[in-house]
Amino acid sequence: MKATKLFVCTLCVAGLTSAGLSAQRSPDFSGTWTMDLARSEAAAHGEPIGPVTVVIRQAPGEVRVETTQNGSTQAVRYLPEGTSPIVADEPSGTFRWEGPQLITNLIAHVNQQAVTVMESRRLNPAGTEMTVAVTLVVQHGYQSGASNLGAKNPPNMSTGTNVFVKAR
Repeated sequence: MKATKLFVCTLCVAGLTSAGLSAQRSPDFSGTWTMDLARSEAAAHGEPIGPVTVVIRQAPGEVRVETTQNGSTQAVRYLPEGTSPIVADEPSGTFRWEGPQLITNLIAHVNQQAVTVMESRRLNPAGTEMTVAVTLVVQHGYQSGASNLGAKNPPNMSTGTNVFVKAR
């Protein structure tokens, strides 16, 4: 009888431990995603942006994001925050996890202005839709014309949310 109780208790503890571990695992954003232009704020600003496709390759030590828009593709490699910089000729940034959210940070130069792009990605429960909250900060007070500025944002910051549907 004691052996049976011990066995049942061990199974319960093992089950609770594995459930806790699986709950802490990061979601997998890997795949090909297409922007839902009707539900994305980027599609509502300025000139029509056309179809946007994002391909994400996620591994424990890096995240690669390739964005194709109007026939042009930009690839960015993200490493965990706190790691050394990557090769200078390859666009690169950092990533971190905040619960189920994948946060990426990239510093780029547009029209000789330093631009910081932070993207916060979240999946729906089925893993079929990805919502990306974007915060763009242009250094030196330069104001972007295609921005969703509000009273909360300084003139050099814009924010927006885009929705992507998993293609494969």
